[in-house]
Amino acid sequence: MTSTLHPELFWPIIGEFSKSIALASALFAIVLGIVSLRSSSDRLHALARRSIYACFFFNSLAILVLVSCFLTDNYWLRYVYAYSNHAMPVIYKITALWGGQDGSLLFWLWISSAYSAAAVFFHRKSDAPLIPGIVFVFGIIQTFFSAIILYSDNPFELFPFKPEDGRGLNPLLQNASMAIHPPSLYLGYVGMSVPFAFAISALLSNRLSVRWITASRIWTLIAWFWLSVGNLLGAQWAYVELGWGGFWGWDPVENAAILPWFTASAFLHSVMIQEKRGMLKFWNMHLIVISFALTILGTYLTRSGVVQSVHSFASSDVGYFFLGFLAVILILSGILIYYRREGLKAENIFESFLSKESAFVVNNIVLVGSAFIILWSTLFPTASELILGRRIIVGPPFFNQILAPVGIVLLILTGVGPAIAWRKASKKNLNESFIWPVILGVIAAGALALLQIYDWYVLLTGFGAAFVMTSIGMEFYRGAKSRITAYQEKPLRACINAVRKNHRKYGGYIVHLGIVSIFVGIAGGVYREVFEFELKVGQTVEFENYSIQYKGLDQRKNSNQEENYALLDLYQGDKLLREVRPAKFFYYAQQQPSTEVDIYSRVKEDVYFILGSFDPLTNTVKVRVILQPFIFWLWMGGLILVVGSMIAMSPSLKFESVSLPERKSA
Repeated sequence: MTSTLHPELFWPIIGEFSKSIALASALFAIVLGIVSLRSSSDRLHALARRSIYACFFFNSLAILVLVSCFLTDNYWLRYVYAYSNHAMPVIYKITALWGGQDGSLLFWLWISSAYSAAAVFFHRKSDAPLIPGIVFVFGIIQTFFSAIILYSDNPFELFPFKPEDGRGLNPLLQNASMAIHPPSLYLGYVGMSVPFAFAISALLSNRLSVRWITASRIWTLIAWFWLSVGNLLGAQWAYVELGWGGFWGWDPVENAAILPWFTASAFLHSVMIQEKRGMLKFWNMHLIVISFALTILGTYLTRSGVVQSVHSFASSDVGYFFLGFLAVILILSGILIYYRREGLKAENIFESFLSKESAFVVNNIVLVGSAFIILWSTLFPTASELILGRRIIVGPPFFNQILAPVGIVLLILTGVGPAIAWRKASKKNLNESFIWPVILGVIAAGALALLQIYDWYVLLTGFGAAFVMTSIGMEFYRGAKSRITAYQEKPLRACINAVRKNHRKYGGYIVHLGIVSIFVGIAGGVYREVFEFELKVGQTVEFENYSIQYKGLDQRKNSNQEENYALLDLYQGDKLLREVRPAKFFYYAQQQPSTEVDIYSRVKEDVYFILGSFDPLTNTVKVRVILQPFIFWLWMGGLILVVGSMIAMSPSLKFESVSLPERKSA
């Protein structure tokens, strides 16, 4: 009697095999990386690089297999059964890849292998002496994750039989933002491993010149960019999907996601001092290690059950492995930094408190201090439970109260750093750079006070926004003016060419303008208003300068869920603005409801509608309406930040002028 393998079992076996070969390749990378550090053999170095390429190839194959199993409803796999079903749209079957712990770890590993292969490939010639150490570090990271996936959280684990249908993805994750938010955040998280690998390689090979900084800067920018995008998309997802009207709740997993953003931001600022003045080498090395360590800590927090969060995965023993890996990273990195401490001494000293160097150091203190406050406050409930036996919750009011003044200092510093001089600012430099920003900042705060806005945070945000915008605007003016004088360019062309000539500098300025806009959006939340109504068909209610009329319920049934909409006409005075349709969805597979908000968005404010409850028999509904002033500027600030980051990351364009000489008339 012969037995044949079921065709649907073939692909999971391929996936399992791919993961095994990827683990073997990562182990080879460790060995070849160590040996290559002590050898100048080109052949050995090539083998080390190829081990990293092999990791990427086999991890890519494993990812493709898992995605194909989702798309073909292969419920032999426990993971596919847990996070998919027949009725789910194709887009959510793909995003289910990172919907659970097993798949998200494989996704983490695949991105890591892609980053490592790209870094090794692009720097194989320009930074050949650093490549063996980089291969070694990536080999360790990928060995750890490959082992976790194979022996603890394996997405290719099989059922003894095939269920008829799966359980489906959590309804909260069936949202368009979730198709791009987690990948963006992973690209940021995992991306921090590249500058970390460069840093450790520089320590291992004792090549502590500025070259490792120069080589890894673009990778740090890429990681920072995706961390920014990921956190902004997460805020947007929370705003439109969770049905509470907020965008950031200081949830432990939210906090874990933003921690490396603070330290990476500090690194990107202080690294300029190392490049320009040969200072802060010791500090920068610590910053990059801490930034990577925080990504591992965040991964631990979401998987260990240590913190309570709607965003975290189910509690698992895998958290202890991450905690051990984190300890190894910190201890070994600390030993290496101490061993190379002589090579990390500063080449110059601070000459004045009134200098760009000092402004960047204060900026670093604020950013790292903010990260420490958030980290400690996030872990405090767990610490209090261990020490006192009771869990003391640290809520949003605490974070807002402590971090609001810190944020104002950070906002103002974004206008000081670009304008103040290196080494020591003269009285002339201070007058030329800051008199107008201060004057316009005071005028902005005064204008808000005249509008009877007396909240200290809003007033200081108004001052800071005007201060920074004026300061950065003057920098753009100076850059354009110098090109007008040198090349007789028209003002707009001169401004564009100044940005193209020094994209890193002006891209950073645009990022700062985006941060100003984000602060304005956050400050608007101080004047948020909430209204609650119980409405019958035909009833009209007024709030502020708006009114809504309830027209009835609309019910729809789809293969995946039942949808119930409240139909409301939104008026401003006698003018109909549009129909709004807040809803409640009920997902069949999960037997779980979901709130779907509707938002009328304007530059001045959002009118945010939430359907609380409804009664089809009496045709009555309970509706919550939230007025969110200036929330538009939060999302606009995110867009400006993205544009500025892309300009800063763009390739250098070497030219003198792109303007053409004027033709003389005949």
